[in-house]
Amino acid sequence: MAWGYGTASNATVREVATLKIGGSALRIRISNLFGNQPLVVGDATVAVDAGGATLAPGTLRPLTFGGNPGVTIPIGGFVYSDPVPMTASAGQVVAASVYISNTDLMTVHPCCDTTASYFSANGAGNLTANPSQTGFAGTSPWPRLVDAVDVLQTSGNGSIVVIGDSITDGYHSAQRWTDVLQQRIDLLPVASRLAVINEGITANTLTAVVPSDASDGGGPPGVSRLARDALDQSGVTEIVLFLGTNDLYFGAGSQQVIAGLQQAITTAHQAGVRIIGVTLLPREAGEEAWSPAQQSALQQVDDWILTSGAFDGVLNFATPVADVYNGACAPTAMFPPYDSGDHLHPNAAGQTAMANSVDTTVLGLPAAPTVPPMVAVTPTPGCAGVLGIPSATAPAPTTTTTMQPTTRSRSPSSKPTTT
Repeated sequence: MAWGYGTASNATVREVATLKIGGSALRIRISNLFGNQPLVVGDATVAVDAGGATLAPGTLRPLTFGGNPGVTIPIGGFVYSDPVPMTASAGQVVAASVYISNTDLMTVHPCCDTTASYFSANGAGNLTANPSQTGFAGTSPWPRLVDAVDVLQTSGNGSIVVIGDSITDGYHSAQRWTDVLQQRIDLLPVASRLAVINEGITANTLTAVVPSDASDGGGPPGVSRLARDALDQSGVTEIVLFLGTNDLYFGAGSQQVIAGLQQAITTAHQAGVRIIGVTLLPREAGEEAWSPAQQSALQQVDDWILTSGAFDGVLNFATPVADVYNGACAPTAMFPPYDSGDHLHPNAAGQTAMANSVDTTVLGLPAAPTVPPMVAVTPTPGCAGVLGIPSATAPAPTTTTTMQPTTRSRSPSSKPTTT
């Protein structure tokens, strides 16, 4: 998130986001977290997107901030717009347009977010009410200013926020496991559905490991961004924490990673939010170096996640993507049909297998149907697991605790939920 991508001056940025849930009103969160000076928003609108930067006729709504058409956001801060009455549905794409009347650094994270940005040339002025793509000369797959869209629900279950790295961000894959999980949840009755919020950042670590990519785009460590990126999201009731493999790559030991996981658990529980742990995926040397000692440390971390009972629940992704299918038995490597080619990041088939392995009851939901797998697999008979990567034929039981009950509603009436 720290990489600068030029500046915007007297220009308009239009960003699109796909809603995960429906509701009766929207509000937009605009961030200046990594800006280099106060961000002056002169005007802003929201509308249903009709493709690209084009707006659907009759859907344009002005955004206000405390009743005013503009707002100044300090360095390191963010603001919410006032709620806008607007019927929203799951899967709908909305476009938020922000006019920047001063000059500020645009910051992006160059990877895989499915959100897109369209932006005018500097000096083009206020195009927030322009319903067409005319004037939006630049395009980008990365968001710049809008970092959350809240949907107001009269009933519902809130949001699951996933804090992860490139595997969650979707690096080297046309599919993200969080999106497949959302597809599964959307097969449940409407009253049981919730939003799955992807807060993955490629190269992100859990702890403050030096050297790391934190200053070059990997973002602040997970333990430090947990509050802002997860706990501060509207309607969050569960955090899924899937970090640690980059820490080991950059030189951390298993105990340092485990200490980071414990710190994250404490932070979540102090906020009254459940936190679910995820086992780290087996990996081999490929585009990045990876030693047997690092793999051993990874398995020690996984064993702690599976057996400590410290998390409120566990999702075991290590076994579903291990090379333990169709006659193979190499638990510490990734199953080749799930491997994107770098022996670290799953491809779309691997991401789908991870999502299908999620026991949705661990997330406090009814059991959700799976989606069709992209690769047919049969667990290899007699293939025993290793430390931290249980056998595919007899996976370790999911651990859940009752450290503290939490409710999915923050109030008995309407509530905002981030999507």
